[in-house]
Amino acid sequence: MAVSVIAVVALAATVLGATIVPSRNDPLEFSTCGRVWVTVHSPEIKQTRQPDLIDALEVNWDFSSCSSIPKNIAIFKSRPLAWKDAEWFHSINTPQGYILTDVTLGEGALPGGWLTGPGLKGPHCLWPWVAAGDDEIQAYNCLKIQPTWMEDHTDKIGHLRIGELAIAGTHNAGAWRFNTEISNLARDSFVLCQDRSVWAQLVHGIRYLDFRIAYYEFYQNVDDRYWLNHNLVRVRPLVPLLREIRIFLDTTKEIVFLDAHHFPMGFYDQTGAPLQHVHAGLLEIIQRELGPHLAFANDFATGVGTKGPTVQTLLDADKRLVFSYVDNSVVNQNNWLWPVLPHLWANTNNPTQLFEYLDQAIANSPQPNARSPLHSAMAQTTPTILDIVFLRGSLRQNADAVNRNVTARLATKWRQQANIVSTDFFLGDDVIDLSIAINVERGSRL
Repeated sequence: MAVSVIAVVALAATVLGATIVPSRNDPLEFSTCGRVWVTVHSPEIKQTRQPDLIDALEVNWDFSSCSSIPKNIAIFKSRPLAWKDAEWFHSINTPQGYILTDVTLGEGALPGGWLTGPGLKGPHCLWPWVAAGDDEIQAYNCLKIQPTWMEDHTDKIGHLRIGELAIAGTHNAGAWRFNTEISNLARDSFVLCQDRSVWAQLVHGIRYLDFRIAYYEFYQNVDDRYWLNHNLVRVRPLVPLLREIRIFLDTTKEIVFLDAHHFPMGFYDQTGAPLQHVHAGLLEIIQRELGPHLAFANDFATGVGTKGPTVQTLLDADKRLVFSYVDNSVVNQNNWLWPVLPHLWANTNNPTQLFEYLDQAIANSPQPNARSPLHSAMAQTTPTILDIVFLRGSLRQNADAVNRNVTARLATKWRQQANIVSTDFFLGDDVIDLSIAINVERGSRL
């Protein structure tokens, strides 16, 4: 409760899913035409005389390009073989849409041995599978992790430059559960933006992490002074999360894009001038914790208005952590840092205005004078001060109003030019699987 009060004033993992490791010989997704997929509903569902329903499953479909529409859609515990095995069943009569179910994802372990350390390569299914069809099953898919998707597809995407990739990202990636002296809340209306740990985000297939780093002088130990915040609210200490990233990089061949996007507390004096010792302390920690994997910009950057190094170049050098820094005055003094990564931010609480802005911003990106080869579409609405003060809605409700449309936009309007797409509560969209498919497409065209 204390955190909620602080959030109103200042702002004015659980890892889920039971383990099923499918046979590597069977596809995890199949369709004769169209597509089905599973997402997770981000808001809680209020129920009369029952506990609130958390992490309810949604089934989604798009058969708009098909000559006929399947009549049925269902959820299964394992690979769908027959309708009689369904856990949940519903009829459909529209070419595309979604249904919110009363089936919850539940708690369990990340599949394939990925709970806290390296597991088996390749995609792996969590328990929910979805299928659609008439008398027979015509399409199926599962909610999955993609811990090694870059390595899995290196032969197809290795020649793509990092500015040519489609990357699933998390907005405010560290704001997933409080870990402070005053609270360990897992859910909050206007502070927490994710509900999976940084480790779980990476295992699911997220490759861009948006960090908001703050500094608190009152801690005795220097490491303890650096935190991930949501604006003025402390959420989690930084160093343990850097170590999760280090373990992931140590045990995979994936490339991770880490963005020091904002410094809400402690990095500047009252005139706005950088506090050099605070920035220097952060850079020392980054080099200490992630140093062996850092791709220095002065070694790999390719100049203003260009797309950066290829995936294969970074893999061959075994330098797979691209660290962007939002203060170019600090970048100019430390040429190993990657310059400000443009953030396409609408700054609106209106979903219609958000998509109008992003449609135009993505179409016009990258700018020809951009120092960074990357750009990130910040695909979330921003609550107003009054929203926060009067507790109108929540970040979870905002994400629910946006994420399905992010999936649809990435599949269509943004398909050719999107680079990083950053969302809240990422299991509510299908950006990871879509981005992988788009990268394979882009790689096949070059």
